[in-house]
Amino acid sequence: MTFGILIFPGAHGDKELSRVLKEIYGIEAKTIWNRETDLNGIDVLFIPGGFPCKGSSKSSKFIRDSPVIDAMIDFADLGKILIGIGNGFRLLCETDLVPGKLRMNETQRFICRNTFIKPDNDNTALTHQLSGDKAYRVPIATGYGRYTAKEEVLVTMRLREQILFRYCDQDARISEEINYTGAVDNIAGVCNERKNVFGLIPQPERAAFSTERNTDGKAIFDSLMHFVSHH
Repeated sequence: MTFGILIFPGAHGDKELSRVLKEIYGIEAKTIWNRETDLNGIDVLFIPGGFPCKGSSKSSKFIRDSPVIDAMIDFADLGKILIGIGNGFRLLCETDLVPGKLRMNETQRFICRNTFIKPDNDNTALTHQLSGDKAYRVPIATGYGRYTAKEEVLVTMRLREQILFRYCDQDARISEEINYTGAVDNIAGVCNERKNVFGLIPQPERAAFSTERNTDGKAIFDSLMHFVSHH
């Protein structure tokens, strides 16, 4: 399996992803820039956050001036694994690769803090090795983390198990009190119907190393690695 990290101007998180892949799993990820058009040979592609997207004055031009977008859509259509984190998730929404939209946080402020999330299903590459009864502590750092979708879309997503994670407390109880972004149904991550395109607001790469206080993010990467090694 060949892993790639798609870099847009202003992106952050790519170095953390590279470090996780290399130091924990021995994988040297390939860097792909937004001006490239060739994703041949890549099996798993990450999009880190930190770049302008819809909601900023530069967003339409930004997407229009990134030739890699068409290649990224073709990549997903082939059934390969595509994972957007933070603003990478927003890009997946804006290109209709996952349902719904990401809006500014309900507080209208940037939020940087630890959150607890629990998997909503065990039927995807990112969740099949996780416990539905456990709260995983993973940080968020986002201004646009409020997931929204029309009710009929949410109904379909629930039926098709497209909700990946929901915000919860440390005892895995879901409540509005800990819904820091104001996301509908406490949603922290979703996938497409085919379950090969994933969007996450929490950043598991920031909670993966044994030298850190919290390694719950590693469990998400472990689930992904187990999946790709068996498929």
